[in-house]
Amino acid sequence: MIPLLLFLAIPAAEIFLFIEVGGQIGAWPTIAMIFATALIGGTILRFQGRQMIMRAREQVAKRELPVTEIAHGAVLVLAALLLLTPGFITDALGTLLLIPMLRSLILGFLLVAIRARMRGDSARAGPASRDAGGRIIDGEFEDISDSDGPGDSAREQQRIDRD
Repeated sequence: MIPLLLFLAIPAAEIFLFIEVGGQIGAWPTIAMIFATALIGGTILRFQGRQMIMRAREQVAKRELPVTEIAHGAVLVLAALLLLTPGFITDALGTLLLIPMLRSLILGFLLVAIRARMRGDSARAGPASRDAGGRIIDGEFEDISDSDGPGDSAREQQRIDRD
């Protein structure tokens, strides 16, 4: 429901701003501003993207996973999409995502939210699992598969002795 509302509200707000700004400064300056913000944002994005790729390569060379750079890269892609979308609101949001400190703050909030959600899902699931009807199925099992590993014959003998 919320994505649908955003899908309708953001374009409506953009149209409203186009009309208001166009009424204040004129149509051509408004169009020029839209193109200028896209051009400036694209230039900044290219510069920051190159820096991010260099940092990721350095981490890979050190045999580290560039998780932070990948996350920042994903946010930079979102910033690029927002900057290329015509409108003042999307340009403002895209520009905010180009600020490294704000980007790190947003990624931190996302990480906390993801961890909380994962903790909540695992707490709800508990040790037992549920079948398709929602009933809890709890039980014990013993691996009796054939294997030639050490100690398998002793375990097999114990199983036979118990039966």
